[in-house]
Amino acid sequence: MKYVLTILLLMALSTSALAQSKVTQITYNMSIPDGDMTDYIEETSFRGIGLDGRWFLQGGDSPLALGLSTAWHVFNQTESGTVVLPNGALTGYQNRYLNTFPIMATAAFYFGSKDRLWLYLGVGVGTYYTIQRFEIGVIALEETNWHFGGYPEIGIHFPLEEMDITINGRYNVAFESGEDITKDSAQWTYWGINVGLAYRGW
Repeated sequence: MKYVLTILLLMALSTSALAQSKVTQITYNMSIPDGDMTDYIEETSFRGIGLDGRWFLQGGDSPLALGLSTAWHVFNQTESGTVVLPNGALTGYQNRYLNTFPIMATAAFYFGSKDRLWLYLGVGVGTYYTIQRFEIGVIALEETNWHFGGYPEIGIHFPLEEMDITINGRYNVAFESGEDITKDSAQWTYWGINVGLAYRGW
């Protein structure tokens, strides 16, 4: 998985270097669990990083940009209590982890001037690779899955010459795929708030 992400990142960066009309951005990502995910982890994650490359159509004359996006989000929570697992109930101190790796094809429509505040609405469609790990006492359980999924997105750029400050919000949905540690269908949903820098090449 690490090799796949590395290759995608290098492809995005190298393609961006050749494009004449592009936006490349790197963000610090915060994530808030939602829906059924809160049954496993409900604490906000402050450990995440994202990379996006977008290329505008018609040599930059179109407000529509297509691209690639990848990220790494790390959720964790510690608690004590009783948990029901397939082989019975266990009580004790628990460590709960979830790593998600979204890999998306994206489309975004930009509003306004690139020299002023620059708003956009977007969508990402692709796959999430997830690693769920649960530890209690000397017992450790782990499940990995690939999920079809995606997100709607809204964002804004604050221009600073060639570099922008960028802020965006996403609602990530990794649809049911495989099983979680309790052998139920695994589905993960969470809000993303991402802040970073964007480089605009024209």
